[in-house]
Amino acid sequence: MDVIGSVEFLERYSVVLLPVLVVAEQVGIPLPAVPALLGVGALAAKGRVSLSLVVGAIVLVALPVDLIWYELGRRRGARVLSGLCRLSLEPDDCVRRTQSLFVRYGVRAILAAKFLPGLTTVMPPLAGILGVSRLRFVIYELAGVLLWACFWAGTGFVFSETVAEIARRVADLERPAGLGLAALLAGFVVLKYVRRWLFLRNLRIARISPEDLRRRLEDGEDMAIIDLRTPLDVAAVPYAIPGSSWINVEELDTPLGNVPRDRELILYCSCPNEATSARVALQLKRWGITRVRPLDGGLARWMALKYPVRELSAGEVSSALSAGHHPSDRAQPARLALQGGRASPYRSRD
Repeated sequence: MDVIGSVEFLERYSVVLLPVLVVAEQVGIPLPAVPALLGVGALAAKGRVSLSLVVGAIVLVALPVDLIWYELGRRRGARVLSGLCRLSLEPDDCVRRTQSLFVRYGVRAILAAKFLPGLTTVMPPLAGILGVSRLRFVIYELAGVLLWACFWAGTGFVFSETVAEIARRVADLERPAGLGLAALLAGFVVLKYVRRWLFLRNLRIARISPEDLRRRLEDGEDMAIIDLRTPLDVAAVPYAIPGSSWINVEELDTPLGNVPRDRELILYCSCPNEATSARVALQLKRWGITRVRPLDGGLARWMALKYPVRELSAGEVSSALSAGHHPSDRAQPARLALQGGRASPYRSRD
């Protein structure tokens, strides 16, 4: 299909096409929703498309999809985050960035989610996990979708002549331009997956299995267990492996004097690929702390095996969230003790 045909197709089917592209982005498929919105805005400036009808169709379709994500997060919690870690092109980075936004701006972060690549998928389930009420979620989600759609369509409307000129220049190139754009999109996706593969390969480091860790805990072995979850992970799943201590990874940019060097360190996070734990393990080894091993499968696998956990108090969760609000404030403690001393009798959670 040439550019002129594409414009005619967009003019005729924009009410159907735009919601489809938006839903694709909501489930993590990188399709060009923004260029299509710019094109719709330019067509609306010529009176060839009803902008209100297209934006209304986007809202009508996007809101139910995000509500489904929200309910999945509300009902399934950590399992949804684990699944997103597995699907992410950049392991656990997108989830961590979304959580940081939520810690800093609260529910208002939903307004910006559509503008930031990758966050549109993670934000709704995270809002459900963190207990944002349905009414507040719907209000902010509706405002966010409208803001995003109106901004890009409005940009196309205001700069319609520029958009038309770009379309004409692309039309002059005809098929090579289309093939070039397709190649760029495919190359982007391939590059992301290659980066993911290289990232995980570089993080290959000896793990400890949950079964082995539990046995050693029961035997009373002297180990230091470090919880590397984000503050919002702690709030969403307020449980910890008995005997563990929490460290805010955002502050772990210099060697911590209170990290023990005379015992083996066991690190765990929420993500099933242990990306954060493995990255911190490599960092600690560069500092000369060599007896360090990530927990295979992280807390998600430990809890899936129904191994003992300790329920965190409201004060401990609040302290973690407080530390997350001020990642650059060195007056904030970088370490929150979840339980002092040796592992005491376990508290199981079914």
